[in-house]
Amino acid sequence: MIKTAKPLNNAFIVKAVRDKLNSNHRLQRLQDYYEGRHDILLRHYTDDTKPNNRIVTNYCRYIADFLTAYLVGVAVRYEAPQIILDNLNYNDADETTQEIVRRMNIMGFGAELFYTDTDGIARFASIDPREAIFILDDTVEEIIRAFIRVYPKEDESEGYNVTFYTDTDITQYNLSLSVGELTTAGEAEPHLFQDVPATLYKNDNEYMGTFEGVMSIQDALNTLMSDQVNDFESFVDAYLILNGMQATTPDDIARMKKDRVLLLDGEASAEWLIKQVNPEHIKELKESLTKKLCELGNIPDVADLGSFGASGTALKFKLISTDIKAAKQERIVFKGVQRRIELLYNILRITDPNIGNYTDVKIQFERNFIMLSSEKLDEKNVDLNLIRLGIMSNETFLIKHEGMTPQEAQDEIKRIFKQGSDEYEMIERTVNHRDRE
Repeated sequence: MIKTAKPLNNAFIVKAVRDKLNSNHRLQRLQDYYEGRHDILLRHYTDDTKPNNRIVTNYCRYIADFLTAYLVGVAVRYEAPQIILDNLNYNDADETTQEIVRRMNIMGFGAELFYTDTDGIARFASIDPREAIFILDDTVEEIIRAFIRVYPKEDESEGYNVTFYTDTDITQYNLSLSVGELTTAGEAEPHLFQDVPATLYKNDNEYMGTFEGVMSIQDALNTLMSDQVNDFESFVDAYLILNGMQATTPDDIARMKKDRVLLLDGEASAEWLIKQVNPEHIKELKESLTKKLCELGNIPDVADLGSFGASGTALKFKLISTDIKAAKQERIVFKGVQRRIELLYNILRITDPNIGNYTDVKIQFERNFIMLSSEKLDEKNVDLNLIRLGIMSNETFLIKHEGMTPQEAQDEIKRIFKQGSDEYEMIERTVNHRDRE
């Protein structure tokens, strides 16, 4: 992210790309930890005979995936004109939103890019943050002035494809970093989104990944688990001390290994030389690190429910920090999704002037957790009573509880009404036929 009021010329683009590529090592490290490539895998000892297990217990992935599923595992619901809903379905909006939130949790921000396909249909997709540069103005509103997408060319080791987006057009460039040369790959092409066709989803004001603050604890847990297995191997390969048996030869030792028998006489004795390990201390340390990982990573430690037991109430208490984090992310994702709708309105209004306003679209999030199902059932029963009392409509009920669009709800009500009418007519014909007989 770059905040500037300077002209966005070629020199600015080259510098922005160079700075971006130089700083991508941090984002790459976060992606590595999500994928399980942790520092413990690089550990080496000068003594090759020493056990060197390198175990990864990947809480980083667990944190990112859990928070993503908790916030957008249940699809975001929209109340919007059918033309908007059709476009969202065509773009697999639910999957795109999940990918954006996942990248928010991993690398600290997500990026969404809009374009039109060969059929002229408005499309949008999640962009890898390592390829995304947002140019913001220098006001407190941080309005997006431009967007740059940069990624390596397949056939060149130092060349990059650079695409520069403004609120009116798109320009393709070729960039050679070795000489700092930026050349256009064609004329600027206008677009119809009437704004910069990109959306920024920042995880927080510091653009930090959700697990970035607990990576040192993750490293400590990896080390503890690895060394615990190392200690076990060391125990298995422990030295045998033979006291008072100085005359023992290698052939004697080989025979003892084969026969698994020691013949001792006089003051002779045998014992193992092993490292003394306190298993309770190791267990407490492991549990302490795991608990701290869950606490600072904003995920529930379901293995330790405390005095509440395994009830839904216990899990709700455990989900307090998760829900606080999800509420913050929801506000961010809501703004991003609303901008998504605004850009779709901008381009679809060209062919449908009466489409209305993007602010009229209702966007609803629902937390995704199995233990909350009892609450949903209670709410559903309450709403059924509201229908019986005439306070809630059948259409609203189907939209809220069945995830239908307004059009789908209306069609379903019509089908139910028609089915009831057909059944009534069939009964009436049967009664009239019997009366005539």
